[in-house]
Amino acid sequence: MRALFLSNFYPPCGQGGYELWCQEVAEGLRMHGHEVLVVTSRHHREQVTQPEPTWIQRQLHLEMELKSLRNGIQFFTHRRMNEQENITYLQESVNTFRPDVVLVWGMWNLSRTLPVLIETLMPQRVVYYMGDYWPTLASQLEMYWQTPARDWKTWLPKSVLGLWARRILAHQPLPVPNFDHVIFPTRFMREELKRMGMPTKCTKIIYGAADTRLYADPAQTNGLQPGRPLALLYAGRIRPDKGVHVAIEAVGLLVNQFGLSDLVLTIVGDGEADYAEELRQLVSHHRIESFVHFCGAQPKEEMPRIYRQADIFLFTSIWPEPFGRVLIEAMAAGAVVIGSPTGGAAEILVDEENALTFPPGDAEALAKQIMRLANAPVLYQHLIEAGQRTAREKFDATRMTQEIEAYLQAVAQHE
Repeated sequence: MRALFLSNFYPPCGQGGYELWCQEVAEGLRMHGHEVLVVTSRHHREQVTQPEPTWIQRQLHLEMELKSLRNGIQFFTHRRMNEQENITYLQESVNTFRPDVVLVWGMWNLSRTLPVLIETLMPQRVVYYMGDYWPTLASQLEMYWQTPARDWKTWLPKSVLGLWARRILAHQPLPVPNFDHVIFPTRFMREELKRMGMPTKCTKIIYGAADTRLYADPAQTNGLQPGRPLALLYAGRIRPDKGVHVAIEAVGLLVNQFGLSDLVLTIVGDGEADYAEELRQLVSHHRIESFVHFCGAQPKEEMPRIYRQADIFLFTSIWPEPFGRVLIEAMAAGAVVIGSPTGGAAEILVDEENALTFPPGDAEALAKQIMRLANAPVLYQHLIEAGQRTAREKFDATRMTQEIEAYLQAVAQHE
């Protein structure tokens, strides 16, 4: 089978776990003898320091460069040219590679003309892996011109140019793909996107996953260690909807009200600078500077070690997560998860069976669950073992790749 992947980002230039899925599936298909071509954006391609194989092509233009001050001007000077270059490149890729099937992965910040084009070129042989909400969102161009300027120097020019830009966009409605074949990582995502008006025809649930072999350490003996601080871990994007502040507030309660002072919270990740500063101020407000460590983003190669050093992994998302890859990574590494069962995460976390749960945003409930677990070694050991089984048996990347492979082959053989 010849499979063409179309994605906005691809590691090492990705944004998170969703792009890692793409890489794992692409490499898994190649290991099974299939030919793969990945067509992705040129975002941060200058940071790729090692020569890449020819089956990875970083050529597409994003609608808007991330955090670029040139976006306003480029809308008028380069937008049409960039879109035409994308169309031409995708057409040439199909004509040259001659795929049997196309797998559309992430499409946020890429023009909707691309999936519509690929459906025209490859009728009934386009599959979408729908792990985010891009079909329900406005284009990045619309979002940019609807968002006020952040400083007074750019407020006036952006306001004036915005009137012109919004008028242009109003006469160019977003193309809508047919979505003939859609794979969802959770039942929640299928029902949520259906509720939000996304048209779908043939759908299948193939749960997201992680390569659990990278995180499991057979030589490691997990368990609460007397005389060692309780190691709490948050890993993920630093954004308000991820609820990192809930973890900090819970630590504040544990230290200042519940009398549990032998602990440390490690926060791994980066994201919004303003929110990160709010988090540091919150730590100062609760006077828990010695209990909270900000480590920033870490290389993915370091994450298995970081997970294995944690006793408890805190999943604090407030928004309805499509899946929750970090949950699988933490479970596989032997950290007990205490999490908010939002969105698709509710299909992973089973309270008191493989994790403990708490209502989203409820710092006091989270603190009480941490306190409970710290004083219940039997429950703690049970959740370690059950979590590892959950990760290994239900959410391993090998299983995910095999199921996607079978689905793609069925679509490719359809006449």
